[in-house]
Amino acid sequence: MTRTEYLAELDKYLKRLPEVDYQEAMDYFVEYFEEAGPEHEETVIAELGTPKEAASDVISTVLGKHVTEPNKTPKTNATIIGIIVLSIFAAPIGLPLLLLMILMMLALLAFVLVLIVFAYLLGLAGLFLAAVTLFESLGLLTSSLPAMAMGIGASLLLFGGSLLAWFITTGFARFSARGLLGLWQKMMQKWRTS
Repeated sequence: MTRTEYLAELDKYLKRLPEVDYQEAMDYFVEYFEEAGPEHEETVIAELGTPKEAASDVISTVLGKHVTEPNKTPKTNATIIGIIVLSIFAAPIGLPLLLLMILMMLALLAFVLVLIVFAYLLGLAGLFLAAVTLFESLGLLTSSLPAMAMGIGASLLLFGGSLLAWFITTGFARFSARGLLGLWQKMMQKWRTS
C-alpha cells in the first residue's frame, strides 16, 4: 500500500468527524508521512497499522476530548438575565426596523400591482379605441377611401399594440409574482433559522 492509498482510505474513515477535527487529523498524518520521507513509507504504514485502526484511534481520541471538554454555552441566571436586558434595550431599535421592512415590502407589492393593473387597463383601452377607430373608418367608405385605409391601419396598429401590452404585462406579472414569492420564502426561511 502506498502513502496515497493509505491517506485516501484514512480519509474515507475520518470523513464523519467534525470539520475541524477531521482537518487536524488529516494534517497530522500528511505531515507524519512527509517527515518520514518517501523511502520510509512502508515503515510508517507498519507503525500506524491499517487505516481502519488509525482512524479508530483518532475517533476515540476526538470523542474523549469532546466528552471531557466543559460545555461552552453558559446557562447561568446572570447570562439569561443579561440576554433579557439586551433584548429589552434592542426592542426600540429592532421593532421600528422590522415595521419599516414590512411597510417597504407592502409598498413594493402595491406598486407592482398598480403597475400591472394600469398596464392591463391601458391594453383594454387600446382595444376599445381600436374597435372605435375601425368602426369610424368603415363609416368613411363612401366619402374618402384613403382616410378609411388610414383609419383601418391605425385601428390595426392599436389592436396589435394593445395585445403586445397585454402579453408583456402578463409576463411581467408572472416574473414579479415569482420574484416576490421567492423573496417571501427567503425571508421566512431566515426567520425560522434565527
